[in-house]
Amino acid sequence: MSPGRSVEVAFVRRDFDAPPAETTAVRLLWLLRAHLPHGLRVEPERIRLRLTPPEAGATAVAGDALTHSACTGWSVEN
Repeated sequence: MSPGRSVEVAFVRRDFDAPPAETTAVRLLWLLRAHLPHGLRVEPERIRLRLTPPEAGATAVAGDALTHSACTGWSVEN
């Protein structure tokens, strides 16, 4: 994947006690701001976010953000 190309990453709620999608979407936007997030779509149990990731790839970038305690209970959908 070349830098500058945007991809969609889906985040899924895996824990009933996890924060709601709207709250987690705001947190993800903050955590991923360096990767130019755009194209946000929030559903009750899923967040779809378009990213322009570095060479490491969108899944790696998204996974790193989810290690933050503010995103507990959410994971990247395969």
